[in-house]
Amino acid sequence: MELKYIIKISACLLVVALLLPACKKFLDVKSPVDQVESDKIFETDAAAIAAVNGIYSEMMNGPNQFTNNAVTFYAGMCADELYHFQPGTRDEFVKNEISAANHSLLTALFWTPAYKYIYITNLCLERLAKSATVTPAIKTRLIGECKFIRAFCYFHLVNLFGGVPLELTSDYRVNETHPRETETKIYEQIIRDLEDAKSLLPEQSHLPERSSPSRMAATAMLARVYLYLGQWAKAETAATAVIGSGRYSLTTNLSDVFLKGSNETIWQLAPVTPSRNTWEGFAIVPTSNSAIPTYLLTPELLNSFEPGDGRKDAWTKLRSFSGQVLYYPYKYKIRTGTSVSEYYIMLRLAELYLIRAEALAKQERVPDAVDDLNIVRLRAGLSPLLRTIDKPHCLQAVAQERKTELFAEWGNRWYDLKRTGEANTVLGALNPATWQPTDVLWPIPTDQIKLNAALKQNPGY
Repeated sequence: MELKYIIKISACLLVVALLLPACKKFLDVKSPVDQVESDKIFETDAAAIAAVNGIYSEMMNGPNQFTNNAVTFYAGMCADELYHFQPGTRDEFVKNEISAANHSLLTALFWTPAYKYIYITNLCLERLAKSATVTPAIKTRLIGECKFIRAFCYFHLVNLFGGVPLELTSDYRVNETHPRETETKIYEQIIRDLEDAKSLLPEQSHLPERSSPSRMAATAMLARVYLYLGQWAKAETAATAVIGSGRYSLTTNLSDVFLKGSNETIWQLAPVTPSRNTWEGFAIVPTSNSAIPTYLLTPELLNSFEPGDGRKDAWTKLRSFSGQVLYYPYKYKIRTGTSVSEYYIMLRLAELYLIRAEALAKQERVPDAVDDLNIVRLRAGLSPLLRTIDKPHCLQAVAQERKTELFAEWGNRWYDLKRTGEANTVLGALNPATWQPTDVLWPIPTDQIKLNAALKQNPGY
């Protein structure tokens, strides 16, 4: 079966004819793209910009997939923060017991979309390199954007599945038999792409409302990556560059954080579907005053808020149903409507303060770490921590602030439990009958293994 992906220009629905062959193992494509036809897309600045801008539109096109809410929902269920009201196959994620029944979902919601964007960026990078007619400045920026998007996709793939195939070409004949690369190699490529992006991207987003990545977005992603790798000094330096740039500030009102014009936002994606703001808001906010919420907050998450924490009031909402009081995430507050006031936030400033706080504490600079924590705490309406606390208590405070500041956002809690070694303790206590240490990674979907015999399954599945 031949698979055609449609790339759209952001505001218009101008179709760019990129007939994507991709890798057979995850897209089942039988014929390569016509090279001449693809090259024509990169003959002018406008067409090249449209092709790359179209990636952002595609990332927001359609509900419940990798880049618009699936990571938040499914990684959140694997952690201790979310569950689904209706019983069903989603319960396997809550129990950390993912069976073959959900492998097709992993393919459809995560594996295929992520590799689709990786393929498109690889194709764009190859065509941009060959183009003699795209203006050099435009070419530089577009290459930076493609490398950033590729790094973003691999960051989430490696945290969800572990080592994955590292695809750096659009040649399906090369890609179709790639084995899984090590996590170390994947992270090395992520850093190379982000460092390149940082040097190539402009200081500010070229699209409205910071809806394309900038140099600071690449720097923010580097801060996160270095934190995950335990490279504390580099994480501190990158976070400081973003915080000290003067381009961003924490909003005073917590209810304004997730509005499209928030000055806290470093990078966000613009809605592309009529009558929708974010697909996350569409999925979570009940359809009426009597409707049942879908994705709900766990008692463990709700009980972690300190008394007086304004985030619980501003970012959660309750609904009484059949004698139960149900809480759901309320960071995005709009379900439908023609007026667009919420974009989908990918990176925001508060995370950078928490990254720097953790990096500083790990480097024995606890008072400085506490200063960063207090910036986030004071915005939430909490009292400041004492600068005289010791390192263990400081790191506990970092984990607490990450849990209550970044809940139901891009799998942060799930990733944190794994990278800090707390998953076995926390999730083992929640699911003693089903939890095993290998559950920190999702299974490689079996249909992908059937397409590519070089892929090996994760232990425990």
